[in-house]
Amino acid sequence: MCDLSKKPFHPPERVRNGRRRLHQLDRAYHCTILGTCLNLQELYKVLRQSGITLPPGVSDYDAHRSLVGASGRGGHAAKRLQRFLDRKYQRSITGLGRCHDSQALEQAWQEAVKQGDIAGTFWALVTHPQSSDALLQKVYGEVHMLCHLAGASQRADLKRLAALESEVDALHSIAAGNSLKHQRQLLERDRLIAQLEQRMAEQKRVTRNQRYPDGDAIHQELQEMRRGHDRTQRQLERCRRRLDHVRRLARQLQQRLDSTELLLQESRGEHQAMEEMLADLLEHNGQDRRPDAADLRGRQGVYVGGRASLSPHFRALVKQLHGEFEHHDGGVEESRANLHCLLGKADMVFCPIDCVSHDACLKVKRFCKQHAKPFIPLRSSGLSAFARELTRIDQANTAATPN
Repeated sequence: MCDLSKKPFHPPERVRNGRRRLHQLDRAYHCTILGTCLNLQELYKVLRQSGITLPPGVSDYDAHRSLVGASGRGGHAAKRLQRFLDRKYQRSITGLGRCHDSQALEQAWQEAVKQGDIAGTFWALVTHPQSSDALLQKVYGEVHMLCHLAGASQRADLKRLAALESEVDALHSIAAGNSLKHQRQLLERDRLIAQLEQRMAEQKRVTRNQRYPDGDAIHQELQEMRRGHDRTQRQLERCRRRLDHVRRLARQLQQRLDSTELLLQESRGEHQAMEEMLADLLEHNGQDRRPDAADLRGRQGVYVGGRASLSPHFRALVKQLHGEFEHHDGGVEESRANLHCLLGKADMVFCPIDCVSHDACLKVKRFCKQHAKPFIPLRSSGLSAFARELTRIDQANTAATPN
């Protein structure tokens, strides 16, 4: 312990209201307070905050003596240290604040000693306004002796630590020797295992040659057969993929062929109907035709869409078949309102699906369905498709008319 005070001991000054300040305590307590309540890191922190400069290379003891001397003189350093300790041990200060006499403070101190809470309770007790002089002397003596006991215990621990370090070094040496010995044993074991494996392989080869003299040749032939089998498998897989591709192409071609045949049948029917109708027209040339010739019997047909240049030919053909013909371009140049008027008077409606707007075709189809009128979609906008449908209509009417 360091004691910078040359004066005899005087009891600490009493403060009626509030806790005691550090400079109000006897200087004999300052060394014990700083040594018990501050660690080295906090000691240097308070020195820096207090503006106390120390020469380079100063020892921890000299730094401790500097702060003890500054706190005894009061001023900025003592106030800074007071605030630091109050913040650090606020919990202990609040706990002892419930004690209102020396007896309660002594009981609280004894309980703190049992629990090992020395530093915080010590600071709260020496600054408590109700701490008696006898209690302060007793607490100071106990803390002083605890420091001596701690120093003796620390020296014993250091001695025991040195012995333990020597023992650890010896154990490390023994462990290193054992590790080296174990590594040599592992290497020897691996060498023996390799020799045994080599001998077993040699024994298996000798046994196989004794049982099958041509074992190596058979083995090579077997390997060659396996490689050939693998090649055959790869070729077979390629052939299967090509076959699947060819099958897909064949299905596509068959679908195209079916559609082409259907189109061809339609074209043949249109061609035949066109030839019969043209032959009949050329043969009679407006005169009386044969009784079995196509006859629309005055019905009116409306043609929606198509090419306007073919409209006169359609009208002439319908007129030759004793029918009426009206044409509407589907709303390109003519009004949609006029289309409804024409559809209302029509007996049958023709609509080429290759030369009409999708919207117009749907409207015509919906109108015919609502008014129960025949809606006849044409495959193309040519004259042959129109003639074929006229022939079909006449044949249907002939079949439905009684003799």
